[in-house]
Amino acid sequence: MSPHASMKIALAPFAFCAALTLALVQGPAAAQGAGDPKAFVDGVAEQAIAIISDDAASAKQREEAFRDLLRENADLDRIAAFALGQYLRAPDETQRAEYRELVETFVVKVYVTRLSDYNNEKLEILGAQKRGENQAIVKSEIRFTSGREPVTVDWWLIEKDGAYKIFDVNVVGIWLAQEQRSTFTTVIRNNGGKFDALLEHLRAQIGKAEKGDLSGIAQGG
Repeated sequence: MSPHASMKIALAPFAFCAALTLALVQGPAAAQGAGDPKAFVDGVAEQAIAIISDDAASAKQREEAFRDLLRENADLDRIAAFALGQYLRAPDETQRAEYRELVETFVVKVYVTRLSDYNNEKLEILGAQKRGENQAIVKSEIRFTSGREPVTVDWWLIEKDGAYKIFDVNVVGIWLAQEQRSTFTTVIRNNGGKFDALLEHLRAQIGKAEKGDLSGIAQGG
């Protein structure tokens, strides 16, 4: 539904935002357990559109709603760790704690801002395939009311504590967590391996998002 609309426009920028947003918004879907990955993703989309379409809510209230859903339902620890790649052991304990907090805030600020204008699209579930005992890939398609060409979206789910969590989303052939991993590791490498450079990068991106400036954020800009 709506969340994926933003992914489509402008390719990387919108794609990155919309996909991860749905990754955060798995409200009641988690209560269904890990039995049906298609129903899970469908439930995620329903919750996303409900938050985005709530005209009575302020931007701050939407952010808090997304943050709560993110903390409760997304495997953000796994995503944040994956995004560090070979630099997983680079941060000390203090840096690691700040990094985890900044990643969460980055996701919330960027996605709520990016997705607020999209609420008329439809997400159709096309199928699902299990991978091993605790993973699944769900295939879906965003269909636009404007008549724009549909966008394919694949969801990488991982079972955790008896329920599915979204780990990554593939939009038009790009796995977004992997794309972010490339950005984060490049920032660290280009700054002589200094982890503080990534923290500063994230602070800067959050600052831009707070001002409504999302230019280049999806590409780490």
